[in-house]
Amino acid sequence: MKSALALLAILLLALSAQTSFAQSGGVDGGGGGGKMVPDQDDGGPGLTQIFKEGVQFLTEGECKLAEKKFKRILKKVPRNSEVNYLRGVSLQCQDKHKQAVRYFKRAKRDDARYFRAYSELGMSYLFLKRPDLASKELSKLDKMKESCGDRCSPLLLRSVAKLRKALDRIEGRLVEPGRD
Repeated sequence: MKSALALLAILLLALSAQTSFAQSGGVDGGGGGGKMVPDQDDGGPGLTQIFKEGVQFLTEGECKLAEKKFKRILKKVPRNSEVNYLRGVSLQCQDKHKQAVRYFKRAKRDDARYFRAYSELGMSYLFLKRPDLASKELSKLDKMKESCGDRCSPLLLRSVAKLRKALDRIEGRLVEPGRD
């Protein structure tokens, strides 16, 4: 049940990324400042196509194949927050949380407002039994939430709620339904 919920969350994240990527016309998710080039010099598929294939693999639960696609893109466009984030998600999906941390940090570095990267970084820290570091990520999200007041992005609000709920569950402040 737990792994099914985790896979469902990954599928929703990948679908969201694919939708936002398509709506932006192929522009990266922030921080990279450029477009993913549709054609490469070597005559192979363009980066946009490779991105779509990676997202498709991720939505199908083929996390290792997805990770390879995102890795390939990052060789050409290393400072792309969305691709770094999705590579982190694909590593999380393979229970490689220590490696995933690196890519969530890169996504944050390239786009300080990539809220999902903070949340997923915190989740990986929880899997690595580092709730202290997860709490720091939540504090950063809380500060962003304070600064935007009642005009906060729904993505920010969801990211804060997700990480807070996970931390509360770990720290025993949240009782799961059916367990009185």
